[in-house]
Amino acid sequence: MHRIWLVSGALLAFAALAFAAFTSHALGDDYLPMMRMMLDTARDIQFVHALALIAVGILTLQPGNHTFFHIAGASFLAGTVLFCGGLDTAADPTGQFDALKPVIPVGGIFLFAGWVLFAFGSLQLTRSAS
Repeated sequence: MHRIWLVSGALLAFAALAFAAFTSHALGDDYLPMMRMMLDTARDIQFVHALALIAVGILTLQPGNHTFFHIAGASFLAGTVLFCGGLDTAADPTGQFDALKPVIPVGGIFLFAGWVLFAFGSLQLTRSAS
């Protein structure tokens, strides 16, 4: 299961980097400063949670019960897709994706829950006797 979190984190980081390059070079004048700020926020949050997924992947390599970490990883992944994807689509100046705006707060709740679950998982870590 650790590979899922490592690969997901790496792919989300790659996508955030690619999206940052695209938005910095390819966006036209149709995008208002507020829309650009939404895209920047989505990218920053995606980067942070990509790293969180990589941390989950690394921590689940340790021996022990990782239920909280696995649920945290699922929450980070779902939250990133919903929150960041929602912000990205909400920034579209045509408004054709406005129906997706309600997923933004749902994604945010998943991200908050992921951090609480990550904290609980961290409390369960044990030191290896080496």
